[in-house]
Amino acid sequence: MTNPHAHTMQHCREVIKACLNIVEERGDTYVAIHKDEDTECVVLVSMIRSYRIMSVIVADKILFAKEHEADMYRSANELNSESVAGWHTLVLTDSNSIYMYRQCIWMSDTLSPDYLMDILCQCIAEYRYGRARLSPGSSASSTQEHT
Repeated sequence: MTNPHAHTMQHCREVIKACLNIVEERGDTYVAIHKDEDTECVVLVSMIRSYRIMSVIVADKILFAKEHEADMYRSANELNSESVAGWHTLVLTDSNSIYMYRQCIWMSDTLSPDYLMDILCQCIAEYRYGRARLSPGSSASSTQEHT
């Protein structure tokens, strides 16, 4: 007997791969670097099997640095297990902070590259907007939950 969820998962993997310029892959977590005139950031897309959701995290590019690799996957796993969307801050061992924005979407056979690309663009835009407000020297408070 075939598992219909396995077909959905494979379909979503193909859509993710069509939308991202993947620079690293670990299990069902895909990492890409986004760069445009205003922003350079890391984009992580994870498929969460237990919830049938996909998690999109946009974070400061420094998160992808080799010395932060363990932090990157640990923080992605922690956010995914808590299933909390919005703004988060990761404090690194050297006391620097990395800002990240997270959004979730349902995994389904109807997921299209256009829809996922729209979600990715929305997340990057939200990250860009929030990052500008949270940058050093801004008057933002230390809590980064965004509503």
